[in-house]
Amino acid sequence: MKNIVLYLLFIMSIVALFGFAFSMAQEKIPAGQKIFSDSKCSACHSIESAGIISKKKNAVDLSKTGDNYKNDFLIQYLNKEVKIDNKLHKTAFKGSAEDLKTLSSWLSSLKSSK
Repeated sequence: MKNIVLYLLFIMSIVALFGFAFSMAQEKIPAGQKIFSDSKCSACHSIESAGIISKKKNAVDLSKTGDNYKNDFLIQYLNKEVKIDNKLHKTAFKGSAEDLKTLSSWLSSLKSSK
């Protein structure tokens, strides 16, 4: 009986250690990238630097957005309050204000590697 209990404890500890190691090995996805995906922004936009490729043929790549635009401007643009190239964003962001702030912060952090 004692051997069975020890054997079961040994097996459970191996399973627990494997689960812990597996969870630590997972890539951490930035919160802004998750919001980008959940909001279906990739329907019109790609971010090749993050491995996000749109199925749309003429999708705008946002990999270098932070080179040109700051967080506050992106918030206004996604709320259709300001224009880029004399055009408003096609759809207003439908998520929460906190999600918009997180998304725009992540987008403004995307810069070209120099």
